[in-house]
Amino acid sequence: MFYGKTEIIFDGDISQNPRCPHGPTVLFQDEVQGGRKRQYYACAAYRDKKVCDFHLDREEKITQGKKFKWEQKLKEFLERKDEHPKTYSYFKAFLATGKTNGKFCQHCGKILVHPESLSQCLSLRHPVTEFNADQLKKPVSLLQAKTENKKEAQYFFTEESTKYLLDCIRSTESTHVLCIGCPTIFQNLPKSTNKLLLDLDHRYQGLLSPDEFVWYNMMNFHCFHPQGETILRNFISSALRENGGSRQRFVVVLDPPFGGRPELIQSGTLQPLQNLARKCSQDLAGNWEEDLTAKFNLGVFWIFPYFQEKKIQAVNGDLKMAKYRVNYTNHKEYSGSEEGRKYGSPIRFFTNVELSSLPTPEEFGYKHCTHCNHFVASIDQHCDICNVCPSKDGRPYVHCPVCHRCVKSTYNHCHVCHRCHLPQESCPYTQAGDMSSEKCHANKDITIKNETSKEKKGCKRKFSVENGTNSTKCPIKNGTNHNKCPVQNGTKLKKSHYHSKKHMKRGIENIFRVSEINFKKSKKRKFQNS
Repeated sequence: MFYGKTEIIFDGDISQNPRCPHGPTVLFQDEVQGGRKRQYYACAAYRDKKVCDFHLDREEKITQGKKFKWEQKLKEFLERKDEHPKTYSYFKAFLATGKTNGKFCQHCGKILVHPESLSQCLSLRHPVTEFNADQLKKPVSLLQAKTENKKEAQYFFTEESTKYLLDCIRSTESTHVLCIGCPTIFQNLPKSTNKLLLDLDHRYQGLLSPDEFVWYNMMNFHCFHPQGETILRNFISSALRENGGSRQRFVVVLDPPFGGRPELIQSGTLQPLQNLARKCSQDLAGNWEEDLTAKFNLGVFWIFPYFQEKKIQAVNGDLKMAKYRVNYTNHKEYSGSEEGRKYGSPIRFFTNVELSSLPTPEEFGYKHCTHCNHFVASIDQHCDICNVCPSKDGRPYVHCPVCHRCVKSTYNHCHVCHRCHLPQESCPYTQAGDMSSEKCHANKDITIKNETSKEKKGCKRKFSVENGTNSTKCPIKNGTNHNKCPVQNGTKLKKSHYHSKKHMKRGIENIFRVSEINFKKSKKRKFQNS
């Protein structure tokens, strides 16, 4: 069955949705072949069914058997994941021993103080690593990064990127910093800063105190332990209470998975934070005459790829993209090194802080644009027509007078598509007319106008087989009937040959018919030869 675009349906409070082991599920909607639509609940954190197989159609009845199955899944998920105070007690017990070296279980997320715990983890074949006491000050150096992109791929900022992001936070004069999915920033913040880390990796429970870490799912605003929401609420209340509610910036730094849906991150983290701040201000309203939320300034640093700019601004119009390239130590493509991408890391950060107030990282190859009044890449050139520095991916941009916008310097304007794009192979649909680029329409769905301005639809199917040979020429390019269909002559189909069910069935029948005829002929030859 063919599934088209997948949308997220926000229907009321997400906390009322059915729950999987990772918190409240999300209501999705798929466009099914034939124009039908289906709605179902699925895990907010994982799309891979091997990780979380929760699936419930919206109209499906919730039976006692399903509830029992979900409870068992939750018990399996929380197995050997103790409450935060108990897990952290092993950390304090190790410090009390005064030892300089110890062992840490990467699966259980706890320091193995007692020999019984060590033997038990080894018997279960859990990965156990040795550490020294100095590593406890920086938990990132102690944990083994998870590398499964479909599950929990963890990438840590380079020292250069960490330093600049800290400079940006410092420029806001923040008193409270909430780090969501970015432990590198958390561990490098000064001790004088009020800080809290929220992350999906439960192993930080064994290295950070309950006042420093909350086991949290940013896609649905779910704290895995009940006390986590209380800690988060107290943290926001302390930011509001600072200096009697005077203007203090409360900064949120979040580094979500690059495959995460921006609308889900906005509705699953940023919007609930604003709502929680409003509730906290109502609780504190008796101490001050005015509403604290009027002066509560939530600064956001959202780290995400630059090509998601339109989607981010669609869900939060206050966020603007800074041109700084964020690099990671354990990501080859996004490391900013010679082994990485040609034009550097595609990761930027989006913020509602005034770009003009951010420091200019001149030592890292950036400059200040007097027209834009903020820093840009050194290769970026200001466009007087668009009145912006247009480069986004690290390469120079040029202005297209036809499109009335700046595009990549490698793009050409096509008068058939009426837009700029990369030149491609020769177009099989080329009609008479003037165009600046004749290499743009290979295997694309387009509509062509001939000299009489009569529209004809081009072929919307891909053909890689014609009469048994590879060919880019389409037999139905002029919108005619499928009387020259390459499937009908019994040729073998390839994966890239998409066709209607009718012709596919006919082609398969022809293939079997030809095979049967060939078999009879070969049998007849054998009989004659004998």
